[in-house]
Amino acid sequence: MIVSGAGYTLHLALAKEITGDIHPIFLAFWRSFLAFLMAVPFILLGITKLHTARFGALVTRSLIGSAGFVFGLIAIWPVFGLPLAEFNALSFTRPIFVTILAMILLHEKVGIHRTSAVIAGFAGVLVMTLLPALLGESGGANLNAGAIFALLSSLCFAFTIVLVKSLTGVHSPMALLIWANLLSSIFILPVAVFFWASPDASTWGLIFGMAFMGVVSQFCFIKGMSVGDASFLSPMDYLRLPMGAVADWVMIRALPGPFVWAGAAIIVVSTLYITWREHRLNQKKPVVPPKPV
Repeated sequence: MIVSGAGYTLHLALAKEITGDIHPIFLAFWRSFLAFLMAVPFILLGITKLHTARFGALVTRSLIGSAGFVFGLIAIWPVFGLPLAEFNALSFTRPIFVTILAMILLHEKVGIHRTSAVIAGFAGVLVMTLLPALLGESGGANLNAGAIFALLSSLCFAFTIVLVKSLTGVHSPMALLIWANLLSSIFILPVAVFFWASPDASTWGLIFGMAFMGVVSQFCFIKGMSVGDASFLSPMDYLRLPMGAVADWVMIRALPGPFVWAGAAIIVVSTLYITWREHRLNQKKPVVPPKPV
């Protein structure tokens, strides 16, 4: 999980550097396509088998995930200039969105505990973005298009997490990763042609490096979650905030302000509470193995 967080932060840092010269949508296509090509040996060697069980859900998950990925790249695009640490802090709202979507789509019962945690989490977002804007203070995440795209990205990925819950019973994690990158390449290509570019050799090297770090990050996350307890490993994801702060310092000599740290702390505490409570509730439920397909 720690390597996954570091890989994801480096993945974003490379994306921020690359999008200074080329459009995020062009980059999104090549990142997905190259990530798919890197996973092809798993198919050819018979390590991972692909099938089309619940193909409609696979397509929906990949379509929304592609939108979330593109929104994320646009958020850190130098045009909007959202720092990596602030992007990572806003991405911590994912568990909050998952709770809301699970209630709406999966009809899960959400009691006073999770409702309070969700409200507290969104209060953290407001502390990070709206409060400093109203007070005219610096040190918070700018309430601009970059922050809005970051939240949209978080919402989209929360949607894919809810869908994955219904797909892991019939697809292996690696198969889901391969399907996601293949379908994302197909979905993004028609839009990417409008922003086509001719990067030089050094930029292609950065694009390949970004795709590689994306695959490493995804694989390490899947592997970590498959061998460890989710309630213990999930909080390690919050290490991305200090990692992003280090990357920001190296790249732009800037650190998150007090409103970012305060808002992120509120979000982290609320999502940790949701994770802890989910773990306790799941321990009380009987384990029913998925039916083989």
